[in-house]
Amino acid sequence: MISNKELQYVGDYARRVPYPGDAYAIETLEKLAYTLNIFKKKYDGKKYSLILSNGEEINFEIQKKHLAHLLGLDFKGIMQSDYMKPLLYSVLGFDENSAIDSYNLLSRIIDNGDAVIKNDRSNYNKFLNYYRLVVKTSCFEKFSDFNDFNFGVINFDKMIFQNATGKTFLPNSTKLLFSQNDEALLPYCVMGLITDSFAKDTMVPETLIAPVNFHEYLFYQELLLPIQILINDEENLSKNIATNEEKLRLLHLYKSLIEIYKTNSHINIFNDYETVLRENTVKKKTLI
Repeated sequence: MISNKELQYVGDYARRVPYPGDAYAIETLEKLAYTLNIFKKKYDGKKYSLILSNGEEINFEIQKKHLAHLLGLDFKGIMQSDYMKPLLYSVLGFDENSAIDSYNLLSRIIDNGDAVIKNDRSNYNKFLNYYRLVVKTSCFEKFSDFNDFNFGVINFDKMIFQNATGKTFLPNSTKLLFSQNDEALLPYCVMGLITDSFAKDTMVPETLIAPVNFHEYLFYQELLLPIQILINDEENLSKNIATNEEKLRLLHLYKSLIEIYKTNSHINIFNDYETVLRENTVKKKTLI
């Protein structure tokens, strides 16, 4: 479980946070490697279509170029630092003429974990903020199996959020996926989606966060249920339909959040959707 002290370091630059010790660093890099494997299995080369309870269908994919940012690796900071550039060659083994992208960098850090830890243990110019990686990798894992329908969807309007809370939200995400987290201080993980600038019919992840003030993202927003998921890997197309129990579970979660935090959110579902779901669930129990 992450502590308040660790949480203070999540948003800072790697060079400004204390090294957490070898055991913590080793475990974090192991989790980073595990998360990379999740990406390869669940997202690489796959396109998702999410059909929502308001009838909307969104196409969604995570590409290699998105992964490092989502997991908390400061690619731009590393590449633009005159102090870090020599370490790309001496620690990670890049050739000086190498064309380095964020996915390459992430992979090299994982493959050269011992050397990265040795550098970060004693060098002010660190590659990693391990505290941030712990939070980000944990959240990425929460979105690793959409087939469980264990996530909600906010039809997000950042102006409504800013007017309701008086806080600034820098990303421009228009859909927020959220899933329950195992951390007491960070009870929900949120993935923000934005329309891809190159493919206007596709949404891509813009941010991955675990806000302490998650309920504020619900204020006056529209909530949607995911009811079908299609996964296309160019060779196969699979279709998964949420069960009535899964839909009701999520619906009850929405209503609980709205009641507890007084968010004035609107749940957008078909008129008799909840009634039909409840009746079908009761019928199934009766038949059993």
